[in-house]
Amino acid sequence: MSQAPHRISPATVFFALLALALGIALYVKTRPPRPSPAAPRPVASHAVRRPRALPPTEPTRAPELLPTPAAPARIAIVIDDLGNDPDAVERIARWPFRVAGAVLPGLPASAESARRLSASGKEVLLHLPMEPDGYPRIRPGPGVVLRADSDEKIEKTVAEDLETVPGAVGVNNHMGSAATADPRVMRAVVRVLTARRLFLLDSRTTEATVARRIADEESLPAVSRKVFLDAVESEAAIAKSFGDLVRRAKKDGSALAIGHPHPATLALLERELPSLDSRGVQLVTVSALASRSTKSAARSPKSASLER
Repeated sequence: MSQAPHRISPATVFFALLALALGIALYVKTRPPRPSPAAPRPVASHAVRRPRALPPTEPTRAPELLPTPAAPARIAIVIDDLGNDPDAVERIARWPFRVAGAVLPGLPASAESARRLSASGKEVLLHLPMEPDGYPRIRPGPGVVLRADSDEKIEKTVAEDLETVPGAVGVNNHMGSAATADPRVMRAVVRVLTARRLFLLDSRTTEATVARRIADEESLPAVSRKVFLDAVESEAAIAKSFGDLVRRAKKDGSALAIGHPHPATLALLERELPSLDSRGVQLVTVSALASRSTKSAARSPKSASLER
């Protein structure tokens, strides 16, 4: 006997479809998410970046330079012909001013005058007698240097004169208008000063003087007189000469004056020297003005014939 065909029940079909639906749903729910497309990378720009602008600043001001105060004009003063007037020496020694004294050699009071001035802090010079125009009618005194002397005799005379003026730091000529114009004589004098480390003050008693030139050639410190204070011995004339000294110093930077122990000269200096600072002038030693340079050599003033 044949068997009837096997029939699938509706219930089986239902559960099969349900299982398929559940499987599809579960797959969809649990599958990994699809990656999103990558964002495009920015293309590198080759443009040059400009620096960031800084805020504007005020321009820097140059520091203000204060004007340099002008150096005061300098003057030096020498009182000549000391050594035979103890009262004048004592008066000058008591001054608080840097005034130098030039002491004549071979006089009874020469050595004591030099010591008193040195002890008071003043510079001392040997006031060296030298042959003037008109010699022997005009005589400078003991210890004179003459053109007829040999070099050895001149050197010996200068050395002996220095022994009578202890503490001398320099030498200036007394008279000497003939001797200071003679290069040979001046070279002999300068040799002694160089060996003893002294300076030379050319009193400039003649326009023909070669004293400063010879000193410069031998590298001897030297300075030249610019003003004679008492070429005319009167109060008015001395005051005018002192005014000329101040004006020359302010014009040239420095100036040296020579005076003599006349009462009118000493009185004027006592009156005028205390006020120099207020006039922009400084009183200095003679050695402070002495130099080896020929550029500052002074021209001979008209008063060169005061001491011949």
